[in-house]
Amino acid sequence: MTEAQSPEWYATWFDSPHYHKLYGHRNAEEASQFVQRLHDRLGWSELRLLDLACGMGRHAAAAARLGHRVTGIDLSPHSIAAARDQHEGVARLNFREGDMRTFEVQGPFDGVLNLFTSFGYFKKPEDHKAVLLQVYKHLKPGGFLVLDFLDVDFAKARLVEKEKVVRGDTIYSIRRQFAPLFSGVHGFIKDITFETEGKSLHFIEQVAGLSREDLARMLHACGFQVSDTFGDYDLQPWKAGASPRVILYATRS
Repeated sequence: MTEAQSPEWYATWFDSPHYHKLYGHRNAEEASQFVQRLHDRLGWSELRLLDLACGMGRHAAAAARLGHRVTGIDLSPHSIAAARDQHEGVARLNFREGDMRTFEVQGPFDGVLNLFTSFGYFKKPEDHKAVLLQVYKHLKPGGFLVLDFLDVDFAKARLVEKEKVVRGDTIYSIRRQFAPLFSGVHGFIKDITFETEGKSLHFIEQVAGLSREDLARMLHACGFQVSDTFGDYDLQPWKAGASPRVILYATRS
């Protein structure tokens, strides 16, 4: 396979069992509390929701348990298989594989969730736009998007450049930097190396350093109106550089 044909980092890393091993500490209780706050604050009632880039489905399952009808979509076959296994028996919940830029599922939806920095992965700005246009296409008129991203300034100020993380019998060496990703775009780069079964493996994560203004501009260009911005999972008001998250609530115009 040539370099040009090689899978993008997110296709290989997110589908690796070591991705789930490294981040397996993310718990369902945290997800459930966040979704409950969204449900209460935004006055949700028996909605049809799409959880885009759902991972192993912890947010999707939490929403379904609150009485919503939820479809979770993710690029990773391993994540979708794990989601189906872990949440088997949860009513009004289904999962399917799909690329967030090109997915097709029967709609329309009342709302779309894109949570835990599941945006900003692509080299081409038009791919980010393609995601938002797909969301727009699958929403009913007046439907909403909750886009949960990191606050770039907050993250840069607290960047841990080097650390080792132990998960069971595996030691993950992690290096982080904020650096150029591609032409005109800087972002966060995380290099992950570890030894397993006598082999040294290396994976990478990259997330574009998109500001709240960048995100709002993209959303507006794709037909959305941003009506609120929260700064953390308690849904406190967003404060530039002082809030860990940028959680945008936008509606389809």
